[in-house]
Amino acid sequence: MSFLFLALSSVLTALAMPGFLFGFFVWFSLIFLFIALENKSVLESTLYGFLYFFFFSAINLYWVLPVLVENLPRTFSRFPSWLGFFVFVLMLVIEALPFALFGLLYAIGKRSVENRIWLDAFFVASLYTLVDYLRGLGEMGFTGGTLADALYREVGLLQLAPILGSYGLTFLIVLVNRLLYTMMKKSSRPIERVALAVLLIVLVSRSVENFLPLPQDGETKLVALQTHVTPEEKYRSSSMELYSKLEGHLEKLGNVLVVLPEDVFPSDPTRDEVGENLHKLASEKNLKIVLGAVSREGPKNSLFLIDEWGIRRIYSKVRLFPFVEMLPYERIFGAFNFLRGLAYFQPGEAFSPVKVEGYPSIGFQICFESYFSEPSRKLVVNGAEVLIVCTNDGWFAYNIALMQHFSKAVFRAVETRRQLVQVSNAGITGVVDPYGRIVKVSPVRMYDALEVSLIPREEITFYTRYGDLVVWFCVGFVLLGLLLPDQRRIRVRRIWR
Repeated sequence: MSFLFLALSSVLTALAMPGFLFGFFVWFSLIFLFIALENKSVLESTLYGFLYFFFFSAINLYWVLPVLVENLPRTFSRFPSWLGFFVFVLMLVIEALPFALFGLLYAIGKRSVENRIWLDAFFVASLYTLVDYLRGLGEMGFTGGTLADALYREVGLLQLAPILGSYGLTFLIVLVNRLLYTMMKKSSRPIERVALAVLLIVLVSRSVENFLPLPQDGETKLVALQTHVTPEEKYRSSSMELYSKLEGHLEKLGNVLVVLPEDVFPSDPTRDEVGENLHKLASEKNLKIVLGAVSREGPKNSLFLIDEWGIRRIYSKVRLFPFVEMLPYERIFGAFNFLRGLAYFQPGEAFSPVKVEGYPSIGFQICFESYFSEPSRKLVVNGAEVLIVCTNDGWFAYNIALMQHFSKAVFRAVETRRQLVQVSNAGITGVVDPYGRIVKVSPVRMYDALEVSLIPREEITFYTRYGDLVVWFCVGFVLLGLLLPDQRRIRVRRIWR
């Protein structure tokens, strides 16, 4: 029976993630995990913690499987499909391992905090948040599946992010789950109480949203081009063939900044015919064109600015995607270099904003970097007034993958109080305002030119300046829970005396 509760918790938590069913599931989905962990030994609790996140990740990240067993093997022909399935399972194991630590420390600490309702709730919420934070560190760090992702449409609750960040929201979610779990054990009508608590949380969020300033329009505009080019088409066509499909669309524009996705061309535009044609077009139409391409310098996954003055590289991706763009921990995972994409890249120099004449200071990011708060925070501290994410996302066959990536843009926007524009190949291309509201999006998997009015801002939020201080708070509570004396032993001593 405990195993069924464990599986139910994994399923409900996954169904709360962006693109699935209902985000409000996340307010009670962990209750079943806590029920499953009742009266478990340290070893059993460790295993259950691992299995909870393994099953959750298998559902939440199922869209990665077709990439590994179909898209990458078909495009690059470096490994068979069955090996892609093995890599997917290995990825799930790596994602779930930190939660084995959650199960281990949960079993050790619960004896010290039981019957202390608030201390127990703060200990468990701190432990979950800390483990989830650790999962995002290092060369293989990943933040997909963070509980806060379920709140990307709860604009009212998102207003905590400029202070607490997304991990602060994760802490709040686990805290509510733990308190509801404790309440259920002592209540004769637990379902009604849980439903009432979740309803109150949603009502508070919607009420706060109604008091936010109305969305604004800026004076400067840009055009975000969703190009819709499949991976097979991109890597089996020449740069000039790809350019010919874009040329007609670009010719319709004039006197504006045009932003294209990541990796539009597999070649360096500063050294080929495509760059010459784009420079000529930009000069004739008074265009400023930002596009993604591979820089020969490195090589690097880069963005280039093309205008009447020429072509220059303005940003290169700093945080590279493990295995596809760089090989993490080479001594351990050296055998997995067959997963690389076009090439292994060198990281960019720094998170530096770009100044385009006539436009506010822009902080560019590329693809995977929007999964992390660090790039946005550093760009804003360094002067970025608007954030733009250029991404591909054409590898993914399911819209859930697109939604999960775009949900990260919501958090990066509200954490920094910056307007964020995401420009994608397949989608989602869209705009998020500084309060986390999704203002407009393009239809996915088709060409579209999205006009965006820019809203520059200069304020720096508490979270932008100081980062994830909530994690240090969590460290303190976890240590407190682990170091407190075991209450059972205290009772035994008292009885003995």
